Amino acid sequence: MLQAHDRSNFSTLARAFEHGHAALVEVQRVSDGAVVPAVCTIGFADGLYEITPFALLIEGNPFELFNPPDPQGGFIDQEDQQP
Repeated sequence: MLQAHDRSNFSTLARAFEHGHAALVEVQRVSDGAVVPAVCTIGFADGLYEITPFALLIEGNPFELFNPPDPQGGFIDQEDQQP
């Protein structure tokens, strides 16, 4: 179940795209130092641009990495769908 803060962050990101205040930016992940693409909002305050990362782009094939939601509840196990 989506949390309230997830919905709030999504709404913030949607408004940023609507107003042209979103960008794809390379950021450095603290945990391993990798440079990764992130969807960010761009703000302007006190004469400086403020970049806020909201989401990382998927590394790899998303169809292989995630099980989709099942309309009946839960998730569809991709391994069960293989011929």
